[in-house]
Amino acid sequence: MGDDGISDEFVRRHYAELQSLLRRRIRDPAVAADLLNEAVATAMSHSRDGRVEHPERMAGYIYRVALNLYRNYRREFDNRSDLRAGPEDIHRIADNDGETQLVDAGLLRKVRTLIGELPTARDREIVKRFYLDEEEKESICQALALSPLHFDRVIFRARQRFRTLLESKGYVKSDFFSVLLGCLA
Repeated sequence: MGDDGISDEFVRRHYAELQSLLRRRIRDPAVAADLLNEAVATAMSHSRDGRVEHPERMAGYIYRVALNLYRNYRREFDNRSDLRAGPEDIHRIADNDGETQLVDAGLLRKVRTLIGELPTARDREIVKRFYLDEEEKESICQALALSPLHFDRVIFRARQRFRTLLESKGYVKSDFFSVLLGCLA
C-alpha cells in the first residue's frame, strides 16, 4: 500500500466488487459510481491522516464510508420539496425490471461457489434457500422439518461456518457482511 493506504492491487481486487455492491444497494449506477469515488478519496485522506484503524480492512471501510455518503445524499434529497413526486407521478413509474440487470453475475457466482463449499449439505441448502432464493423461513422449516427456533440455531451456525470459510479464503468480517448484504439486496 502506498501512503494513502490504497494500492493499484487493491483497486484491481476490490473496486469492481464494491461498485457492484453499491449499485445493487443504491439502484442508481451513476450515484453509486460517484459515491464510491468520493468514498475512495475520503478513505485515502483518512488513511493519510492515520484515521483508519485497520488498513488491511480498507474495502469494508470504503463500503461503510460510501453508505454514510449515501445516507447524507438521501437526507439532502429528501429535504428538497421541489423534487418530491405527486400521486400522478407514481402511476408513471415503471416496474423495476432492470433490477436483475444490476446484479453482478461475477459476485453472485462467487457467493454460490462459496456457499457450495460449506461443510454440510444442510448448511448449503439453508443458506442458499434463505439468502439467495429469499425463500420464507416457514417454507424452509416445513421442507426441512425444523421448528422456527431450531431453524434460527441452524442458520446461526451456518452463518458462523460461512464466515469461517470466508476468513480462510482471506476475507475479513466486514467482507462477510458485504456478501450477505449483496445476497439480500
